[in-house]
Amino acid sequence: MLKKFPYTFGLAWLVVLFVIPLPLIQALALGLPSIYASESLAIQLGSIAYVWFLTAIYLSTRPKWIDRLIGLPNMYFIHGVLSIFAIGLAFIHKTQLSSGGLIRMTGNWAFDLFLGVMIYSLVFMAGWLTNRIKLLGALKKWLEKIFKHELSVWIHRLNIIAVVLVFIHVQLISYITSIHSYMAIFYLYTAFVTVAYLYKKIKDFRFLPVGHLIAKQELKPNFFEFDIKVKYFQFRHLKPGDFVFIKIPEQRGLKELHPFSVVNRIDKTGVVKLAIRGDGDFTKKIQQLELGELIQIDGGYGRFNEVITDNKHDDLVLVTGGTGIVPMLSIIEGHPERKIDLFYSVHNQNDQVYIDQLNQWAEDRNNLTVNVQTGRFKTNEVLTEKISKQSTFLISGPRALGKNWVHALSDRHISSHKYYYEEFNW
Repeated sequence: MLKKFPYTFGLAWLVVLFVIPLPLIQALALGLPSIYASESLAIQLGSIAYVWFLTAIYLSTRPKWIDRLIGLPNMYFIHGVLSIFAIGLAFIHKTQLSSGGLIRMTGNWAFDLFLGVMIYSLVFMAGWLTNRIKLLGALKKWLEKIFKHELSVWIHRLNIIAVVLVFIHVQLISYITSIHSYMAIFYLYTAFVTVAYLYKKIKDFRFLPVGHLIAKQELKPNFFEFDIKVKYFQFRHLKPGDFVFIKIPEQRGLKELHPFSVVNRIDKTGVVKLAIRGDGDFTKKIQQLELGELIQIDGGYGRFNEVITDNKHDDLVLVTGGTGIVPMLSIIEGHPERKIDLFYSVHNQNDQVYIDQLNQWAEDRNNLTVNVQTGRFKTNEVLTEKISKQSTFLISGPRALGKNWVHALSDRHISSHKYYYEEFNW
């Protein structure tokens, strides 16, 4: 495990931007006929764009080994930004080269599809962007009344058709297909991503572990807790702080996977608890489920446990707000041996959830301190007076809260592997 998280994230960017395209760049540079030398840059950019699109598709399969290294929110960020970069290179490629017939048609169709899906996705599927731009976030919330979660997922999949068109586009260019070393790498990359994508989709459709809804409780208006009975051996790998993706295959509008944090530590009773607030069409509709409903589950995901393990001798400081308390509950339950300070803030007292449970834990455990407050905690005061130097900070909740704490920790020169903010931004 690479301990320096920003280093790992930077390394991930280095690999996707430069290392992965490099073999194709070299093969094309060595094999391109000299007659096309004046167009070589535009040709190379088109090739790089294709590799970046393939990489973005691979990342969309949510490889768990990458999630444990950099976190799913950061993986999605790379997926989105890399796709934008690829479209930029594709535009240069398109405008700097002349072609005709099927070559031109397949290239233009692919570009138009990529561009249309990108514009749509920047509103509906780029939480890392809409959480930062209030106007875009408001537009998303308004349009979600029409464009439901399932529809957005299917529109996003039009990228696959665009990649197929690019694949055909390349097959039609004789001076490219004559470069055997290039085409061997081209086919290898395409085959790898195709197999990974199909494997993931078939698994998600037919072979995900299943559970059944055995209890449902309304904790607050529009906020429900769900108990899902599963086979323990299929979920014993879930770690404290993890989240899972679920879908309800027999319910219209709930057939695409959606992420939720796990409330509890999974034990041999085989019960996965989820707490869900009805913010969107999926989360509102799921509140209507009847007991006994079949639920498919994919997980777990998340980096909280990786950070805890990397700093196994540290006290834990859990900072959260609103419904961000949910993953912290499983961390508290899952680590009774650790000294834990919880700082839980809400906008108003009515927003508090699981307070009785937290107070009970604090009463039973002398190594747990629970601090609950309406309004933000003063970060400088907390960091100065209440936190030991041997502490690891785990942060969840609204972006403003997370950003505030990350800046405060960074300003105090707290080592970057000593804190982690998991931004639930989709």
